[in-house]
Amino acid sequence: MIKLYKKIEAFWFKINQKIRFLLVGGFNTVFAYGVFAALYELAGMDYNPALITQYFITVNVSFFTMRYYVFQSHGNIGAEYVKSWTVYIGMYFFNAFALNFFVRILGLYPLIGQAAYLVISTVLTFLLHKYYSFREKKKD
Repeated sequence: MIKLYKKIEAFWFKINQKIRFLLVGGFNTVFAYGVFAALYELAGMDYNPALITQYFITVNVSFFTMRYYVFQSHGNIGAEYVKSWTVYIGMYFFNAFALNFFVRILGLYPLIGQAAYLVISTVLTFLLHKYYSFREKKKD
């Protein structure tokens, strides 16, 4: 089983980083949206508390999958974790603003508003992680 994983991993890391980001980011996005939708629809939470709860649940999954499967980072995990959380805290505030704008001003249903936000945030998240959270240090 380990040999099979190593073969899959070797194939995976030959894939262009942007494609890996789309695949891993796609998984993380679907997971986060699913958690948000479950909290909103099934648990009956208002969309704002559902959003913050979703972030606390899903950010760690995103950090570890992005760190390894997208950026192959070998940097200081603690420092990268803190940087990653700063990105996600900033994204949370952007998300909360956008979601409230979509729902309160445009009158969108919260799940539609959150889906619209996810389309907007994908590129921004990639750039922030690539050039901040998991930035490779230049070698002298």
